[in-house]
Amino acid sequence: MQPKRLPKINWDIRVYNPNYYDYGDVDIFLDEDNEIGERVICIFRKRDIKKYDDQKCTDLTFAILCNTCGVKSGITPLLGLNAGQVVPVQFNAEFNPSIPIEWIDMKFWEM
Repeated sequence: MQPKRLPKINWDIRVYNPNYYDYGDVDIFLDEDNEIGERVICIFRKRDIKKYDDQKCTDLTFAILCNTCGVKSGITPLLGLNAGQVVPVQFNAEFNPSIPIEWIDMKFWEM
């Protein structure tokens, strides 16, 4: 995946119809060893929740971040990555999905 800037949505949970969207946990890591990071909640389209539950899926999709990052965890490189940001999400088979490190490293949410 070539990292790119993604839009930020005007965040309001009331606009997300539960018939079309659902929630899932996503990891954000700052290192390849998956030692530094935090777990966030994202809104997925229903068709992507099926992939979320698939223990063999390694697809890439997009989701909407529900958390403001870096504040509670104290991970300052994540500050400014806030609820409403559209983020790329990589499904990792039996492991929790994650936001690609390349996208995080580029800090596209600051552009």
